[in-house]
Amino acid sequence: MRLIYLRFSAIGCFFLCLVSWSGTHKFYLSVTQVNYSEKEHSLQMTSRLFIDDLNDLLSKRYSIESHFETKDQHPMALKFLNEYFQKKFQIRINGAGVDYRILGQKRDTDMVIFFMEAKGVYLTDIQELEVYNALLTDLYDDQQNVVHLKIKGQKKSFLLMKDKPSGLLKLN
Repeated sequence: MRLIYLRFSAIGCFFLCLVSWSGTHKFYLSVTQVNYSEKEHSLQMTSRLFIDDLNDLLSKRYSIESHFETKDQHPMALKFLNEYFQKKFQIRINGAGVDYRILGQKRDTDMVIFFMEAKGVYLTDIQELEVYNALLTDLYDDQQNVVHLKIKGQKKSFLLMKDKPSGLLKLN
C-alpha cells in the first residue's frame, strides 16, 4: 500500500515539476489530497489543476473568457467553478453523499490549488469512503486525476480517468 502511494506521489511530483519547468503541458493531470482531521471532525482536501485547463473549461462550458487568477478575472469564474466541482468531484461515506465547500484557492505558478472541507465527519462512522473525481474528463479524454487518501491510519492512491472516475477505500 505504501509503495503505491509513494509511486503515485513521485509520479505526480515529477509531472508537476516537468510542467512547471516547460511552461506548457501536453498531458492532462490533476492531483487531489484527501485527509481526515480528528481535531476538526472533517475531511480536508486540496486539488491542484492547471490554470489553462480551467480557462478552457470556463470558455467551453460557460462561454466566458475567465482570465482565471489574473487581475482581469471574470466575476462569475469562481461561481461557475464551484458549480462544476459540485458536479464532478464528490465524496461518499458508506454510500451517502457528503457536502463540502470550497474554502478558497491559491495560484502556484501555472496551477491553482483549491482548498475544500467537509465538516461533521466522524471517524467512527466511516466504513467506506468513495471519491468520484471526473474533473476535466468531460473536456479532455486523456485527463488523469490522481487522488491520495489518508484516513484512519490508512493511505491509498487512485488514478481516476474518464472510464474509471471513482475509487473506494474500505476501512478496517
